[in-house]
Amino acid sequence: MAYTKKLATLSLASLFVMGTVLTACGTKDASPTPGASTAPQANASATSSNGMDTSKEVKLKMVLLGSKPKAFDEVYGEVNKLMKQKINATLDVSFLDWGEYQQKYPLMFAANEDFDLVFSATWSYYAQQATKNGFMELTEDMIKKFAPKTWAEQPKVAWEQAKINGKIYMVPQNNFEYSYHMVGIRGDLRQKHNLPELKTYADYVTYLKTVAEKEKDFKPSIGVSEFNAVELVQPNEWNFVVPQMPVVYKVTDGSGKLFNFVDTPEFATFSKKMYDTQKTGAWSRDAIANKVDKTQAFKDGKLASVEWNLGTLLRAKSEMQTTHPDWKVELYDLSADKKRLSNPFINNGMSIHAGSKNYERGLMAIDLLRYDPEIHDLTNYGIKGKHYEAVGNDQFKPLPASADFPPGGTCPWGWNSMHERLDSTVAAETQKFTENWKKTVTVNHPLETYTFDDSKVKNEVAAVSNVMDTYGKPLFYGLVDPNDEKHGLKVFNDKLKQAGIDKVVAEMQNQANPLIAKK
Repeated sequence: MAYTKKLATLSLASLFVMGTVLTACGTKDASPTPGASTAPQANASATSSNGMDTSKEVKLKMVLLGSKPKAFDEVYGEVNKLMKQKINATLDVSFLDWGEYQQKYPLMFAANEDFDLVFSATWSYYAQQATKNGFMELTEDMIKKFAPKTWAEQPKVAWEQAKINGKIYMVPQNNFEYSYHMVGIRGDLRQKHNLPELKTYADYVTYLKTVAEKEKDFKPSIGVSEFNAVELVQPNEWNFVVPQMPVVYKVTDGSGKLFNFVDTPEFATFSKKMYDTQKTGAWSRDAIANKVDKTQAFKDGKLASVEWNLGTLLRAKSEMQTTHPDWKVELYDLSADKKRLSNPFINNGMSIHAGSKNYERGLMAIDLLRYDPEIHDLTNYGIKGKHYEAVGNDQFKPLPASADFPPGGTCPWGWNSMHERLDSTVAAETQKFTENWKKTVTVNHPLETYTFDDSKVKNEVAAVSNVMDTYGKPLFYGLVDPNDEKHGLKVFNDKLKQAGIDKVVAEMQNQANPLIAKK
């Protein structure tokens, strides 16, 4: 593991020197090299270079996250022309909207639905589905044969990170990024009401409260941030083991001690703060049930703020600068001085469904998505000359039609590679944030690549998940007084203990200890 850690550190450092742009869900400064791809190519009646008989056309069913954009069918029509030409396969893509993916993603595996390729990530049930045999194991021989470019270019540490009980179930992205959450607001509204630029969460609440009181055409916010990142996790310099579980470690504590954050004074303070904030009208009391795509609502002018990772917010800002420059979108890091980790490779990736009958063609398609210049750029930026223009070798400029196919916005993150282009319209802001993070607040931790195997505590994990939904979410969203005797903080903590949270923490710690000892 020490060797693995060293590789990770060296790779990251090297990329920093190269000026790599690190953003969540992947934007980066490199460019495809035309003709450089060595991905297996075939035609409808041929045998591919890897010996695979591709004479029979195959339709690969692929599941991605997010909303299907207006021009998706047009763009993927072009993608499929190339896919058919090269490997005699086409992609049949379906989406799980953000408002429903946490429920539907596990269910489609439980129901053994018919699909071949699926987005996977540490924050999207990768370890859970791997231990439930939802994904096909990917052997070294399989990857070398059917995705040779991927095998050649992927750092070995990425494969190590993807292993669950020694087996690989994901083709991880080949990119570095941060998933640190920030907030985006309407600068025109802030200026209209003479509010200062945001520096703290209290400043943000003041903005939300002002919008609630004086801008009746807007929803101030959709609710608390994903996994309580902005309000609780990031300000305390914590990092999750599994985002759906309330178990964290402090990124500045090398001991790697894991703990249940609900049983801390910081969570008590957080739950009181959320209760007070919700009462200002910052978000509605039906926020938990809200299925709105918050980024789209922000871009549509229906929402006055949005919280998400830097990459997503920069893409939204880039689009809105074209469609509504008078809205003056502003992005803020409300925990700017807090230490943080960059993401592991397995923060985004692609997996093969265990029930796939076409895994060979699936791996060949992943190779093309990552390294075929035309297919890569189509899936990331749309049709050249219509949705974007290339700027030099490593940047792009979105065109007005990109609103129908947002750059990097249609879940191409699973095949992020070193060939991502940087959006020229927000390049300066991207570099401002990431360069500062790299220089001042990024740290390494022995557990940064830790992947939890829940096979020994599946029942407890399921029970804790139910408690998180039933008793946790109302507190996260400030809908319940933390002092409420029937639904408050004490009840939540008691229910977690009854569900077995202590056993889950102990098992997580048992698996983490060998990693800590080797660092």
